[in-house]
Amino acid sequence: MAFKRFLGAVCVAMLSAFLVAPAGAQAERGKAELKAGSGAITVDYGRPSLKGRDMLSQLKEGSFWRMGMNQATVLTTPVDLAFGATKVAKGSYSLWLKKSGEKFELVFNSQTGQWGTNHDPAKDVCSVGMTSAPLPSPVETFTMDLKAAGKGGDLSLSWGATKLSAPFDLGK
Repeated sequence: MAFKRFLGAVCVAMLSAFLVAPAGAQAERGKAELKAGSGAITVDYGRPSLKGRDMLSQLKEGSFWRMGMNQATVLTTPVDLAFGATKVAKGSYSLWLKKSGEKFELVFNSQTGQWGTNHDPAKDVCSVGMTSAPLPSPVETFTMDLKAAGKGGDLSLSWGATKLSAPFDLGK
């Protein structure tokens, strides 16, 4: 009888762990959202922690970073966006960060759903420069934001002592 109870408890524990694991994995995901048109612009991304590292400074010249962890970061927009003269058509894109000298570029790629280390440069649609600014206090866990500004918004990422941002206007 005791063995059956023990076996039952083990089965319940294993089933609970199996059901909770996906929810725990999702806790490592973040979502930024901004109302636009009849829907919302969203960014779904992984949220790694620094753990004493300075990841943005470790990015090598010309290399790409998935801007998060695990699955590639995905921006979905129901309206066209304009980052200065660069137009981004409504749709879904994986986002990548490219280091160019001491500056960073936000790269829009037409491939989505891939693991975050599988960047195919042949599917890059466009890139826009990002403005860098120091943060008043360090941010341990990678964070992306979409905030309303002017005739559109501002897409930003904060990590460590750095904030990178790219303003955009909403298309018609």
